[in-house]
Amino acid sequence: MPVLPEPSFKVGDFTKNQSNMESKELHLTQFHLILLMFYLFISGCAQKISPVSSENPQWKTQLQGQTAWHARGKLAFISPQERQSANFNWQLSNNKQHLILTSFIGTRLLELTEHQNHSELIYDGTTYKDDNSSALIKRLSGFTLPMGQAPNWLTATVKNDSNEYDAQHRLTATKWVDPQGQVWRAKYQKYKLYDQMWLPTRMVLTQKDLTVKLQLNEWQF
Repeated sequence: MPVLPEPSFKVGDFTKNQSNMESKELHLTQFHLILLMFYLFISGCAQKISPVSSENPQWKTQLQGQTAWHARGKLAFISPQERQSANFNWQLSNNKQHLILTSFIGTRLLELTEHQNHSELIYDGTTYKDDNSSALIKRLSGFTLPMGQAPNWLTATVKNDSNEYDAQHRLTATKWVDPQGQVWRAKYQKYKLYDQMWLPTRMVLTQKDLTVKLQLNEWQF
């Protein structure tokens, strides 16, 4: 009877290979465990660094002293009759405002510039002048904005006995009366730290049946 050749591997070799594979799997498991622990450690550190911990204790005083800033975002005018939306580019320099409203496709709707003794508004290619920015915007575009008080309500630095604040002393609700005797109310829904100062990023203005929603995407000082 012919002799069958011996197998090219032995049981011992198989056991050895299996042991090597188990060793590699163990090392991979340990490596993945180390990565997981490192990720959890980093995540834990990130969670401990809260916005409050980096807050400037004097942020409110510092913010009230600002005479120059630049904000960008979106706003929507909502009334029972209509709804209008626009992007805005809003600047304050030496306590004078410069506001540009554009459509969502980039078409410029209006540009308002405040000067020492009057305001100028470019609308539909024509320049108009008035000593009241709010009246100028309302008369030409139909938009109603309390421009005279904007540097305060936009930065949430309105001073009023009825002000409401959260645990971080950020304004959550306020009201004021504009020069025309209209009562405006503001609610602040969201804040973010900019230059160690709390600035609103989402707010709602109301005046009678008019609602103005603002989303502030960027602040610069």
